[in-house]
Order: sequence, then C-alpha cells, then structure tokens
Amino acid sequence: MPKKAIVASPAKTPEVQSALRELQEEVILMALPGLYVAGIGLILGVGLFRPALHGAAPGLLLLGLAGAVWYLRRLNYLLAAWLLVIGVFAAAGLLLFWADLPTSLGLLALPIGLATLLVGAIAGVASAVGASALILLSPPPLATDASEQFVALALLWGVFWLIWLTSHSMLTVMIWFQSSYEQSRALLEAARDHQQELSQTLQDLADANLQLSRLHRLANSMRQLAEDARRAKEQFVANVSHELRTPLNMIIGFTEMILQAPHTYGHSIPQSLLADLEIVRRNSQHLSSLIDDVLDLSHIETGQMALTKERVQIDDIVKAATAAVRPLYESKGLMLSVDIPPDLPPLFCDPVRIRQVLLNLLSNAGRFTDKGSVQVMARMETGSLVVSVSDTGPGIAEGDLQKLFQPFQQLDSSIRRQHGGSGLGLSISKAFIELHGGKMWVESHRGVGTT
Repeated sequence: MPKKAIVASPAKTPEVQSALRELQEEVILMALPGLYVAGIGLILGVGLFRPALHGAAPGLLLLGLAGAVWYLRRLNYLLAAWLLVIGVFAAAGLLLFWADLPTSLGLLALPIGLATLLVGAIAGVASAVGASALILLSPPPLATDASEQFVALALLWGVFWLIWLTSHSMLTVMIWFQSSYEQSRALLEAARDHQQELSQTLQDLADANLQLSRLHRLANSMRQLAEDARRAKEQFVANVSHELRTPLNMIIGFTEMILQAPHTYGHSIPQSLLADLEIVRRNSQHLSSLIDDVLDLSHIETGQMALTKERVQIDDIVKAATAAVRPLYESKGLMLSVDIPPDLPPLFCDPVRIRQVLLNLLSNAGRFTDKGSVQVMARMETGSLVVSVSDTGPGIAEGDLQKLFQPFQQLDSSIRRQHGGSGLGLSISKAFIELHGGKMWVESHRGVGTT
C-alpha cells in the first residue's frame, strides 16, 4: 500500500535557524571589507571637505567600526550586528550634516538594509522609522523642500521592503528546503528499511523455495511408492481372485451335482446332509459373487475393464433385470413396476454391464424396502437417457449420501448384519456408468424413499 506523507506548514526549525544565523554571520564578514574601503576612501578624500575633519571623522568611525564588529562577532552576534547598524547610521548622519549634501539622504538606506538583513524585520522597521524622523524633523539645509523629503522617504522604505522581501523569500526557501530534506531523509531511511525487509523476504522466499523443491521431490518419491504399492495390491487382488475362483467353482459344481442328482453316488444321501450342502452352495455362490466384484473393482482401478458395446433397447435390459429379481420382490410382498416409453431410441452400450448395474440397484431396493413398491423409469432429457430406480424404503440421511458410492462403505454397522452386502455394488455400478460416459447420482429423504 503506498504511503502518503503529510507536509506541515513551513516553520522555523532549529536547523533552519542555525543555517540562517550562519548565513547572517557570513554577511557581516562580507560587509567588513566595504567598511574598510569606505573608511579609507573618506580619509583619502579629506580635501573635498571643509574643514577636513568632516571627512576624516566618518572615515575613522568606519575603520574603528569594522575592527570592533570583527572582534565582537565571535562573542555575541546580535551585539556585533546592532553595533554595525548603529555605526553605519552614525557615519551616514555625520556625512549628511557635516558635508551639507541634501542629495546624500539615500545613505540612510544602508543601515536600514543592514538591520533588516542581519537582525530582522522589526529591527528594519525601527531603523526606517528612525531615519524617517531624522529626515522629517531635521532643519534646513538637510531637506529644503517636501519633494526631497518624499523621495528620501520612498527610497528608505523601498529599500526596507526590497530587503525584507528578499530575506523572507530566502527564509521560505530555506524552510521548504529543510522540510524537503527531512522528508527525503525519512523516505531514504524508510526505503533502506524496506530494502532490508525485502532482502530478508527474498532470502526467506529462497529458503521456502528450496524447502518446497525438497518436499516436491519427496512427494514425487512418495507418490511413486504409493503407485507401486497400488499396482502391487491390484495385482495381488487379481491373482488371489483368480486363485480363489478355481477351487470355489469346483465346490459350487460338486454341490450342485450332489443336490441335483444325489442318486449318482449310490446310496441315498440323508436330507440333513442335503440341507447342509444347500447352505454350502448358497454361501459359495455369494463368495463367488464377492470375488467377481473385487475383481471388477480391480480391473476398473487399473483401467483394464473392457466394454463390449452394441445397440440395444433399454426395455430389453430392464426386462431381463426385473425378471431376475422378481422372486425376491414376491417373497417380500413388494410391487415392482416399470415405466418405459415405447419410442426410446436404442442405446449404444455394453448390455451385460448395464444389466449388472440395474440388477444391483433393484437388488438394493428390494433388500432395503420392507413394504411398498419399487419403480423403474426411463425417459429422455436434453439428449440423454435417464434411468431411475425408486423405492419407498427408509431413505438415506443427507450426511450419508457422499459415502454411498465409496468402496466397502456401509451407512451404519447394523445394515450389513441385517441385509448383507459388501459395499462394492454401488461403487462398481457408478464406475460402469462413467465408463459409458454417463453419471450416477442419488436423491433421498429420510422416511420417504430413495431414487
């Protein structure tokens, strides 16, 4: 965020006053050579005055004044400045009275200018007032008429105004210069601080970048290890599934042969043993179905699931799926209805996988619905075929919907014991639909049912 500096009105700071005093001291030193030259000039030109003392006295006064001012400037500046003003004023007055030169009234402007420049505006006004009184109250022949007095007064006050205007402008410039200098110094210090902070920030950024690079390399290594572990797990699942399927198929085959033709083994087999064999066959088929689900999930995760697509009517797939689950519905007294328009276009899909999805949805609806009905609907929406299976079961809480399609997930710990299932059916079904370029979702309310 840019910083804005608020500049106060110019004021005399100690630094400005010190610089002004140094400048005034330099002006005093520069005035001393002029006093020496003027004093020597008056002494050398004594022949122009009658008597000669009228020229020598002001000259000696100026020479003594120069020495006294030079000495006092080291002890007390104000004393030296006032001595210079009063001395020049006295010398000018002597010249005016003794030399009898009314046209020399302008010499009184010298002490006024010195007082304004060396002491201040108030001193300049006081000197100008004193000089004006001297001009107005002096008897002739110093000022013979009003016009000469007017010209002399205008000269005196004009000099005061010019000197005051120049010194005021110079003081204003010094104040603004000092203020600008202070601001520039503050900005420079702030810039140095910002530069130091920026350097530290750049150093921290470089360190963070180095750490980030290390973490990136570590993450790549960990990701590679995880990928290797995932592939090893999937390969292990596939191998184990195949190894389990062969003996399991033999168990299913032998139990079915015994149950269908018990006389093949000679003597009659007790009914209690046949009942146990039926339990073995049923659980073996359940285990085989579970192995198939795990193998399908493994193929989906590894991208090895192949689809055999053809153009089929969705009505044929629905009829095959409903025929397979109808005994379950009849045993629970549930009504199964199908609502499919006859004019639906054929579907380009793998009919085996789509039938597997519908079987899973219908089986879940039948297992989790104790009373009421289940309805299968198909309709066209914005160029897509939408197939839904709706039940009147207990429904699903909104917080559990996101877990519904995750592998090996059950909504609570009692469902598996009550209804069975491995938690793989919906995740596999969703994957089959997405392999076809479609999507699967769920809509449910507690106590109303699930679609």
